[in-house]
Amino acid sequence: MDNNNNNNNKNLHDYHTIDAKPVELENDYVFFRRSFFFKITSIVVVFLIKVFIYFIYGKLILGLRVKNKKRKKLLKKEGFILVSNHIHPLDAIWLGAMIFPKKVFVTMLQTNLGLPFVGKFLRIAGGVPIPLKREQMPNFLNELKNELNQNISILVMVEAAIKPYHIGIRKFFNGAFRFAVNSEVRILPFVYIYRKRKGLFKFIFKKPRLELHILEPYEPVIYDKKSDSIKKSKDDVHYIMSNYFNQYSDLKDPDYKA
Repeated sequence: MDNNNNNNNKNLHDYHTIDAKPVELENDYVFFRRSFFFKITSIVVVFLIKVFIYFIYGKLILGLRVKNKKRKKLLKKEGFILVSNHIHPLDAIWLGAMIFPKKVFVTMLQTNLGLPFVGKFLRIAGGVPIPLKREQMPNFLNELKNELNQNISILVMVEAAIKPYHIGIRKFFNGAFRFAVNSEVRILPFVYIYRKRKGLFKFIFKKPRLELHILEPYEPVIYDKKSDSIKKSKDDVHYIMSNYFNQYSDLKDPDYKA
């Protein structure tokens, strides 16, 4: 759902689903919609997502499990930048539904708004397009910071592109860490890992079972130079998530070096 470097979209997003129509945002576009009608509609949509896509399809059919659930309580006290690996078309949706009824926004490609039906569905559910126009970025960042200050968390899929069932943690982009440093908030990492199927399930399902693990919060290190803070945070969180994945996942990244 997310991309932190829109200039590289065409190269990164080779996982093809539905052709999207071109979308251009108005200059006064509201990125984080908070009107009463929008809130009510969003609650209904996310509730349905939680029942049908998260519980029935994710948990009951695919066997998705969540570990370290007690750390969800942290989201009640402060706004975080949430980060996760991106290995399934529904991984961001599952993560947001798991957190519900606590509100969470999810950054996504502006082009996702042009997806037939799906674009509006994602928007109502809490999707926030990252603007392509540089002049719109200040408003986007100001709105984002305001939501974080109101203890609303923002999910960023830091690998940018979906790579289904990729084993390991891929390269991160700067966006999530720039958001955290600019807004002076902590980062809460989530990691999807793999479990080998057992018994009859290994004959029914070709793919491994997924588990979503909530890690401990990370506090960005602030240097005099903002770019140094962003790089340090990105490198630290990447190491934490990579190390965690290869420690707890049944499928290990063969290229990982501790």
